[in-house]
Amino acid sequence: MSNTQNPIQNPVTQAATLAKAPIEDADDINRIVGAIERIMDALDSILEEECSLLREGKLEEATQLVDAKNQLAIQYMLLQKTIINNAATVRELTPQASEELQRRHYLFQNTLRTNLAVVATAREVAAELVENVNEQVQKPSTPNTYSQAGTLPNAPVQSRGLAIDTAS
Repeated sequence: MSNTQNPIQNPVTQAATLAKAPIEDADDINRIVGAIERIMDALDSILEEECSLLREGKLEEATQLVDAKNQLAIQYMLLQKTIINNAATVRELTPQASEELQRRHYLFQNTLRTNLAVVATAREVAAELVENVNEQVQKPSTPNTYSQAGTLPNAPVQSRGLAIDTAS
């Protein structure tokens, strides 16, 4: 077995490796801060796209972003924890990077809040739609047509099926 690292590494593994590396100088901090900023940019983009898709009612397309969003969130948390655990060193060695990261984190919190609100609204709407459809399917209905004998049937008829229009 070779001691060389696999050049194609999972991004989460790369973030974990970077997060575990000791912080010895400003270059180490700048490397971590740069990685966090790239992750935040990617997350911002995905969160905005997800919100847009949810607002347009494109739930299936929005769910396809979940894995990428989760991977980026894990990377973000790993690196952010490293910065928090070394906050004094970060402020001492790179005060401007520290301030910029705090500012970006604050802005990112607003993006997250917006995304969470949109996702929660989409879940509520989807749950309400499913509940309404279920109520209609389960509700017996009285037919308003005549039988072969020319009379209205007295007994309600239970709905038996459900059709879903998937063309859109």
